[in-house]
Amino acid sequence: MKVFLFNIYFLSILFSACDTQWGEYPESIIDTVKVAYPIPIEQLQGRDPFVFADEVSETYYLTFNNQPHFRMYSSKDLENWKDEGYIFSAGADFWGKQDFWAPDLYKYQNKFYIFATFSAPSAKRGTSILIADKVTGPYKPLENRAITPTEWMSLDGSLFIDEEDTPWIVFCREWLEVTDGLIYAQRLTPDLKTTIGTPLLLLNASAAAWAAPIRSGNTIGYVTDAPFLYKTASGKLQMLWSSFDKNGNYAIGVAESESGTVEGPWRHLPDQLNNDDGGHAMIFKGFDGYKYISYHVPNSGTPRPRITKIEEVNGSLIIK
Repeated sequence: MKVFLFNIYFLSILFSACDTQWGEYPESIIDTVKVAYPIPIEQLQGRDPFVFADEVSETYYLTFNNQPHFRMYSSKDLENWKDEGYIFSAGADFWGKQDFWAPDLYKYQNKFYIFATFSAPSAKRGTSILIADKVTGPYKPLENRAITPTEWMSLDGSLFIDEEDTPWIVFCREWLEVTDGLIYAQRLTPDLKTTIGTPLLLLNASAAAWAAPIRSGNTIGYVTDAPFLYKTASGKLQMLWSSFDKNGNYAIGVAESESGTVEGPWRHLPDQLNNDDGGHAMIFKGFDGYKYISYHVPNSGTPRPRITKIEEVNGSLIIK
């Protein structure tokens, strides 16, 4: 057992120092990693995959939708994963009874937070914030309520910290309620427990040239999902978000802030990012120095995480 643990410790150092391509290592090392992380990514199933790259342990942590719990997986190479078990299980007194969507994981002020979407028969859909002392939890509600406006159907809240270290929640207003899906931003207090001011409208879905309406029952409209803000290598502030394209497939779009701040104004870039019926995306930097995108594909059937490199070419994002 001591030898095995030493091997894992040695491998964590090895992976932090090198580009972890399997062909670079002896079979014995590869086999040791696969014993510690026995689940190949092809076996994982789930929607809204979010990857948190923990710089302290140089480990990747992956979260999915999973009612009425959130489960976590860890990896050293983004290919082979270990089940970390449930990191949040809703108690009987928790306000959220349904959905359990989009558990986005962040580190902020030495705590770990999950922004996730819930609803209940007596409460509209909204984003709540969970907190933990360790990345693997257990997580508990920061406040036992939604942080998004209780009078709105809202979803997919994400955390953004601006250049003045002000925290924001960026979230969608549900298209089923407003027909043309919207994305808002609202300031948060430094402890993330309450909002400040009124929500600021950033964009609407129908203004994107690539987006198309869909039907749900008697409602026809444009979807907004999964806003995720990030800075490009050239310093531009952009946003990934998801909707449906003119072929009826789920897809990822990109918007850009003309001011370089979360307040915008925001403009849609003309082309969708992908054509594989996948979406709900985020971007992170790997320990090998490359940037990666994570999203689920396909949107129907059996969605699985796709985690692959993404590059900026002449100011445009290219999925590899």
